[in-house]
Amino acid sequence: MFDKRWEHEQTRLKIKSGKKEGIEAAIEASKTARKHLKDMIIKNPDFRSSLEPLSLHPDNYPPVIRRMLKASKIARVGPFAAVAGSISQIASMAAVKSGAKNILVDNGGDMAISGDREFKVGIYAGESEASGKFSFSVEEDDLPIGICTSSGTVGHSMSFGDADAVVVVDEKASVSDAAATSIGNEVKGEDVESSIKRGLDKADDIDRIDGCLIIRNGHVGRVGSLPEIFSLPEDSKAYPDDLTREDADLLE
Repeated sequence: MFDKRWEHEQTRLKIKSGKKEGIEAAIEASKTARKHLKDMIIKNPDFRSSLEPLSLHPDNYPPVIRRMLKASKIARVGPFAAVAGSISQIASMAAVKSGAKNILVDNGGDMAISGDREFKVGIYAGESEASGKFSFSVEEDDLPIGICTSSGTVGHSMSFGDADAVVVVDEKASVSDAAATSIGNEVKGEDVESSIKRGLDKADDIDRIDGCLIIRNGHVGRVGSLPEIFSLPEDSKAYPDDLTREDADLLE
């Protein structure tokens, strides 16, 4: 597969595609999405800052805005909780439309994947004992899929919780992204096991998502339907040389 990195301001994409045309289509779609986001923020600053869903009709807006508005209502968070996953999803869809059969778009840990082959996705959770110990085996029957991660201890995503990683799986990356934020906000407090249970209860309340995995301080909880999880050997090289730690949750 061909691969390329593309970065612009807060958007940091790692794209893998069976065709070079798919990569260029994904980048162009991301540029368009970012322009629509900037226009929307100028016209409606609450779109950027709100921590709750907005009373705006999605059909009146461009694709990236529509997906963010819909996902925020499903997960009951602000629209920008879905921004990275929505861009990944739109970029992936553009690549498929251009003729790419297999495509993975990773936007800082928020992924959209389509195709007819297996993809392996590692789980990175900062300094947690469980970080780099597991990977998802995403099979053809699982695709298309969105796999998105929120963390209260790693990276720049906004979270009011303390989870090292909340990984949410859904067909749409926009929904996975928003739900990961919503669930992550519940994983807090000194009692680690209780905090994970609250997060899993929240995941159960979001009927739209397929499954959720939560990691905090070496403890792991899961609920719903997830791709098959494999333990990685202690001496395995969890993160290939061509990936930074920010990209480390992508093993393929």
